[in-house]
This record gives sequence, structure tokens and C-alpha cells, in this order.
Amino acid sequence: MAAADVVYKDTKKWLWPLATVLAGVPIGAILMYQKTGYETWLWASPIFFYGLVPLIEILFGEDSSNPPREAIPMLRDDPFYRWAAFSTLPAAYFTWVFGAWFIASEPLSINGYVAVTVANGLMGAGALNTAHEVGHRRDKLSLTVARFLLCLCGMGHFRVEHNLGHHVEVATPDDSATSMMGESFYAFVRHELPGGIQRAWKIEKTRLARSGKSAFSLENEVLVNSLITIALYAAMTIYFGWIVLPYLLGGALMSNLMLSSANYIEHYGLLRAKRDDGSYERTQPHHSWNANHIVSNVLLFHLQRHSDHHAHAERPYQCLRHFDSSPQLPAGYFTMYLAAWTPPLWFWIMDKRVAEQMHGDLTKAYILPSKREGLMKKYHHPEQLQAAE
Repeated sequence: MAAADVVYKDTKKWLWPLATVLAGVPIGAILMYQKTGYETWLWASPIFFYGLVPLIEILFGEDSSNPPREAIPMLRDDPFYRWAAFSTLPAAYFTWVFGAWFIASEPLSINGYVAVTVANGLMGAGALNTAHEVGHRRDKLSLTVARFLLCLCGMGHFRVEHNLGHHVEVATPDDSATSMMGESFYAFVRHELPGGIQRAWKIEKTRLARSGKSAFSLENEVLVNSLITIALYAAMTIYFGWIVLPYLLGGALMSNLMLSSANYIEHYGLLRAKRDDGSYERTQPHHSWNANHIVSNVLLFHLQRHSDHHAHAERPYQCLRHFDSSPQLPAGYFTMYLAAWTPPLWFWIMDKRVAEQMHGDLTKAYILPSKREGLMKKYHHPEQLQAAE
């Protein structure tokens, strides 16, 4: 069947702009505070995303439907999806500046200041998520949008590190952004954040060296983006005063930690097998944790269909598919983040799922060395693999 003859309706099409609309939650919270005088309103963003969204998600459930293969070209080429993602850029910057103006003009308590900073960080996390999506495109406009979304949060190294580092080394010990079974989120962050910066700088340094250029060339994407971030933060501080600097830096740190939370849950304990020649097998859907929970998928531009994303990195969000063979998270990302920040709860939920994914053969899992003996004793049951065969 020709693509032009396919009749397919994306039932989520008009929901995708919600990801951009919700970037304005901090603005709505500030307006409600100004109307009522209650600083509690300033905590609306975390309450909404980590209180209400998990509850709403229970009501709406999952969506494992896939677009037919013949409809993929039509979905890919529809400009609506492209501009739905691009609209995050002006929305994010407006919210960012509005928050700085509010911080500088309103006599807030420490509680109020922290609340506005946290809201800024959550908005920035949404900006980073969109940057992740459009940063996989190759056209100049998409890369420019991704660049300025990343610079907003001080993550100018991410596109290089993610596309040329993480996607190449994912689910291997070489990848600082793949978490080990038995490793807590807090231990993961300590190597994931610096590891990403170091890897991005090394990639750009190597690329430029091939042309006989210094790593400190203005052709170094990591360097240029870092300079843009410094310029943005300096301009905001000069205009609004020193009082906004903790808001800017705290929000950026929060955004970075939210991105780390996603990295932590996306490949936990999963490991690509080594071939006889020492190289790793090609990345497959079963090397990423997947989630089909419709609410958080809409709010995150299908980030949770991570299995297909890693198998086909340049496939745009509206075309990402569900695979029955991919390991499934029991809830959407917002709920799973809460679990990840509570290590005993996370291990209780996920370690048994890693073991089930390996059919009881934990020699195929990526395990924290210091926890290996205990986890093998508890979960290594190769007889399950024999029964499955």
C-alpha cells in the first residue's frame, strides 16, 4: 500500500502541545500567589508533576498502539509535530525570564524563593527533554532550537555527549549514563554528571584534532555552548541583580538532576552482550526500559518509548513504536523518578524485574561490582532460563 493511500489518525496529535503549555505552570503559580498572597501556590509545579500526574496516569492507563509502517512517512513529514516541539523554546525562555523578574521584584521568604527555583528547574527539565528530541534531527533549525534549550540549563555539552557517546556505548560498562543493578540514583549521579561533560569534551577534542584544530576553537560545540550559557546568566544577573543568581544556578542544577533521573531509569541493569571480537552487539529494543503510560508520554514527547528511540535514534517522537519484547516499567517516568529517589523502594521494584528480563540468568545483567555477590545469591536462578527455553 502506498503511503499516500494510508488513512491513519493519530489520536494523540492535538495533545502534544500540552508539553509546551505546561511550561507555563510556574507562571500560573506566580499569578495565583499575587492574587492570594499564599506562597503555597508557588509549589504548584512539583505538586502537579509528582502528585497529580501519577494519579491522573492511573485513570488514563497505557497506550501500546503503533502507527502502521505505511503511515510513518506521513507522520514524519507533518510540520505540526515539528513546530509543536519547537514551541517549547519561546515558552521556556519566557517562563525563565518571568521567574527571574518575579524573584527580583517580590520580597519572598526562603520558602518562596526555593519554590520558584524548583519550578524553574522542572520547567528546564522539560526544555532539556525537548532538546533531546530535536537534537537528534540534522537540519540547522532543529539543531539551533536544541542548542538554545540546552544552554538555558547549562547543558550545552549534552547533544554531543548523548548522540555520539551515549547512543554508541549505551548498556555497556563504557557508558557513564547507564546505571548498574544495585547502584543507587545518588551514586549514579556522581559519575554520570561529570562523565557526560568529560566525554563530550573528549569527542569534540578528537573531532577537531583530525582537522588540526585546537579544542579551544570556536568550532567546539561544547565550548561555544558553555560561553552562551555564561553570557545568558551574566546578562540576567546584571539586569535583575545578584538576587537571581541562586535562582539561575539552582534551577539549572535541578534540570540536570531531572535529566540524570531519566538516564538512571532508562537502562538500569541492562547490558549488551559482547561478541567474540570484543565488540558489543547492536543496540536492540530490549536494551532500554520502555513505558506506554499515555499521560507522561504526551508530556515528554514519547521519551518513554525509549526502546524504539535507541534502536532508531533519528525516528521522530510521533513515529516511535512499542515492542512487546522490550522490558516494561510498571509506571510512567514521573512516578518512577519518585521511586528512583528512594533507593530501597527502587531496588524492591526494579531488581526483580531485571532478573525476570534476564530469565533468571544474572550473568547477563549489568551489576554494581560491590553488590554482585548479594544480588547473584538473591536473584540468579538459571533454572528459569531453562524453563523458558
